Amino acid sequence: MASLVIARSRKREIRLTRWKRIRHRFSPDFWTFFAAAFFFDLGFGLFLFLFNLYLTDLHFNERVVGNIAASLTLGNVVATLPATFLARRLGIRPLLLFSFIAAPSLCIARVLILSGTAQIALAFATGMAMCCWPICFSPAVASLTDDRNRTSGFSIMFATGIGMGTFAGLLGGYIPELLHKAGSHQSIVSGIRVVLLLACGLILTGVWPLLKLKLRDRLPAPGQRLRLHPFLLRFLPPFVLWNVVTGSFPAFGAIYLQQVLKIPLVQVGMIFSASQLAQFVAVLGAPLMFSRRGLVKGIVIAQIGTALFLALIGATTMPRAAVGFYLAYNAMLFMCSPGIYNLLMNRIPESERSTASAVQNLSGALCQAGTQALTGICIVQFGYRSVLLSNAAFAIGAALLFLGIRERASTAEAQHAGAV
Repeated sequence: MASLVIARSRKREIRLTRWKRIRHRFSPDFWTFFAAAFFFDLGFGLFLFLFNLYLTDLHFNERVVGNIAASLTLGNVVATLPATFLARRLGIRPLLLFSFIAAPSLCIARVLILSGTAQIALAFATGMAMCCWPICFSPAVASLTDDRNRTSGFSIMFATGIGMGTFAGLLGGYIPELLHKAGSHQSIVSGIRVVLLLACGLILTGVWPLLKLKLRDRLPAPGQRLRLHPFLLRFLPPFVLWNVVTGSFPAFGAIYLQQVLKIPLVQVGMIFSASQLAQFVAVLGAPLMFSRRGLVKGIVIAQIGTALFLALIGATTMPRAAVGFYLAYNAMLFMCSPGIYNLLMNRIPESERSTASAVQNLSGALCQAGTQALTGICIVQFGYRSVLLSNAAFAIGAALLFLGIRERASTAEAQHAGAV
């Protein structure tokens, strides 16, 4: 018995030592930003999980819900360029504060004002406020890390986002039901409303660490024209092609498992949770692969792995094998993200990172939106197998293009620096 207690205490000491090593690898400001991102991811994960259910329970039909979702996306796209110019003039910290205050405030109005017209207008305004987060996220992480720990920093942030999404789904599924059973609210809708308002409060809590954040901003020189960095122009083709892969099959994965492989809905939910766990582990393990293989080679390995498992999913008709391939596919798909974002931030001067991040997110969002619509049409016309094999081909194409940008175009970059 005593030996068991000693073994457990040693395990605790080892875990504590590992945590201290991880914590001291990053500056205090990194962990301050991590705290803000934690509240943002958890709050919006909870809100986005429940809000459409809230609308349908209030008898909004799918057409109206779709229009509201489209309005949110449109607001995000429309505000990207103005937000980019503001980031270049003011720095990213003011935009982060604006997003953390304005977006949840508008979401509170969305919960309380239930007119269809108002919902569309408020969704558009919310999308505009939320666009500041993806524009500022990558430059903030890059500014708070260095070349040695930047990949790990991105991995921690992405893994936290995945983990908070899973946790938000669990909370959103149980808390309204618990409130209803406890008798504190007469209906499930009332419980959902309370949880949505609490989610907005969580996001607003992120303002507190942001106010303490010391963020180094290197703004462009006054009068400097907006130019796209040569590396960004070489980065965008493989990035956009990769977004065809990330925007295609993931949106239809659950449908494929249930309707094509005939897996029961309860098991599909378990597979979905397992896939998120695979994503979480893969993103945390990504820095190890990148440190051993290099950034670009690591990205290419993960993309080729993604292509392999997509082809295997399309080739097999055995549900158990398909589920195993599906979990491996999710792991490989998400393992790329820290490396891709790190690659761009490493090769772009600090004063141009907010612009590069905005262009990256805008091109990715537009590509994924178009890809999802086109994928649905292709599935109906050609079936899942053709779509899966096409996705595998696109993943290999993206890997080859990423290999092509590994060599620096030093002449182009030197010309750009001279022009600036």
